[in-house]
Amino acid sequence: NNLGDLLGGQGKLAEAEPLLRESLEVRRRELGNEHPDTLASLNNLGDLLGGQGKLAEAEPLLRESLEISRRELGDEHPTTLAAINNLGMLLYSQWKLDEAEPLLREGLEVTRRTLGNEHPTTLTAINNLGLFLHAHGKLAEAESPLREALTGFRRKLGDGHTVTLTSINNLGMLLYKQGRVEEAEPLYRETLAGRRRTLGDEHQQTLISINDLGMLLKAQGKYEEAELLLREVLEVRRRKLGNEHQPTLISINNLGTLLYSLGKLDEAEPLLREVLEGARQLLGDDHPNTLAIKQNLETLLKKKQEADPPPPNPPSEDTGGDNP
Repeated sequence: NNLGDLLGGQGKLAEAEPLLRESLEVRRRELGNEHPDTLASLNNLGDLLGGQGKLAEAEPLLRESLEISRRELGDEHPTTLAAINNLGMLLYSQWKLDEAEPLLREGLEVTRRTLGNEHPTTLTAINNLGLFLHAHGKLAEAESPLREALTGFRRKLGDGHTVTLTSINNLGMLLYKQGRVEEAEPLYRETLAGRRRTLGDEHQQTLISINDLGMLLKAQGKYEEAELLLREVLEVRRRKLGNEHQPTLISINNLGTLLYSLGKLDEAEPLLREVLEGARQLLGDDHPNTLAIKQNLETLLKKKQEADPPPPNPPSEDTGGDNP
């Protein structure tokens, strides 16, 4: 269990999964379903599966963990609080927002009372509630918890800690969504610089930050700097993930639409054709994203045609006969 938990924390989810499955199986058999160690294994495996996107498989594990933890340990036990938070975030990931909200609020209320406002567990609960409110469209309400979490993480962990960098990014994303782009930009830049320094230029989280800053700069009309960033992330994703992986397709589309905005239609066209083909294979012809990409390509082709109309047809030779 400890090795699996360590590997999971390092992002090595595929290596961690069989270890956590083994731990849970043995603990169920040797200790029973209600032993605290079994509950820890349930929670750890459910959380890992959620992180891998295996949401349907994770949910019953986390529900079982929470139900037993409440009954055997009480609502305020650390294991119960972890189960409340993990299930709340999983339901949020599944967009089951009405079920997620009371769990996230409960987890935060109990952690504030039992651990204090600046305990890492409390700060995580504050951050998670802010993320939920952001996703729920409650942007004004989300800002306060996201700022509180960031202030706490900076003070407790330091500016360069990976958790702090994620918190910086979370607040930047909220400000961007609110249209406060000038306030969001320094947060995006700080996140990217920190991730380059701590994780390396080609780490998944770094690539997300490169892409996000590029798209923010595009929204500001800073096209030249945006182009450099979007080209960088696309090159790495093509090399590391392949051309047909979803993040690669997102990068192809982002660069293609940017080049279109720059008037580089000949460079944009093959990218938009490539992403349209990928979207058709991945999502189907009728998916809203596929249709939006198709419309973008059609708009580009129309603009190219308007900029370079075909030459007129040559006049037909007059033979003096009756036939046209």
